[in-house]
Amino acid sequence: MSQENKRRKMSPVPYIGLGVLAVVAVMAWFALQRPKNEAAVQPVLPVETVAPMVGTIERTMTIDSYVQSDSVVTVLPKVAGTLTSLSADVGTHLSVGQVIATIDPEPYRLASNQAKAAYDAAISVYNRAKKLHDSGAASEQSYDQAQAQYDAAQSQLELAQLRLGYSTITSPVDGTVILRHVSSGALVAESVPIVTISNGHTLVIHTEITEMDALAFERDRATMPTRAHIPAMGDAMYTLRIRNIAPAVDVHTKTFEVQSEIEGDTTGILPGMFAEVTFVLDAKKDVPYLPFASLVGGDQLWYINSAHAASSLSFRPDYYNDDFFELPAKYAGYTFILAGQHFLAEGTRVKALAADLPAGAGQ
Repeated sequence: MSQENKRRKMSPVPYIGLGVLAVVAVMAWFALQRPKNEAAVQPVLPVETVAPMVGTIERTMTIDSYVQSDSVVTVLPKVAGTLTSLSADVGTHLSVGQVIATIDPEPYRLASNQAKAAYDAAISVYNRAKKLHDSGAASEQSYDQAQAQYDAAQSQLELAQLRLGYSTITSPVDGTVILRHVSSGALVAESVPIVTISNGHTLVIHTEITEMDALAFERDRATMPTRAHIPAMGDAMYTLRIRNIAPAVDVHTKTFEVQSEIEGDTTGILPGMFAEVTFVLDAKKDVPYLPFASLVGGDQLWYINSAHAASSLSFRPDYYNDDFFELPAKYAGYTFILAGQHFLAEGTRVKALAADLPAGAGQ
């Protein structure tokens, strides 16, 4: 999989109400248009607010990949010839030893009969030579020659019978046909695939990780939480177990492969399905946190004070992901402004509107 497919994906950023921003902008404009001699009446600006959430902040990496079968076997014929039958189609379930196809056996049957006739003649010659040798009427050389011819004829017969047996193609594994490469009547050779079979019991996902993340994977490979979303299976999230990490980085792509196994019930999941694999690089549990939409300029938070007015505080997050940042516990009881804070001044009177955060914003 190309490195271009890699992306970092976190929990969704809360939606900022455009309506609130529009209302605030209009009210601010009217306030500026008021004549200077008119008694100044401070407007009450509506703002969206949010209370700090408590839960887990994860730093994750999400990579696109595909589901694969742990065991995929491509069946190749061991002899050449015309494919007279092919009973295995895509989706066919096979057992070990079940007949898949037949190559025209007649040429191999004739070769076997010919080898059998040569073998019968050779064993007859050998038996006579042995009797003469044992009685002293034949030389050692003539006996050795008869034995060599017998051994060669026996090997030729066994080879011919083996090739005749190869004209019937059977499944080497239990599994399901996922590809059919040829049709009945085709002329096949020993290098021409017939079908590809997947055992389907164990499903794995291969992902390409950049070398910059190698340390995290080597350090936490046994405990790193890993999960996969397979869109074809709906909203279900599947737990993965990291099974193997490549010992070297590919010099061309600067990535290394991580192989993960899907755990639990895999009913309905088919090899080839698209998957979004998420690796949890690290996490903080049971901490207060806010969405990044509440942070202005990267270092300013607005909140509603006890006088129902806007106040600000300087703050730079230390721990965060793409969507949320950890908040010190001392601010856990504050009500922060999520939308509308760009139009505020210190002490501006505000009317709080609860923000419509997406379900499951926290962990």
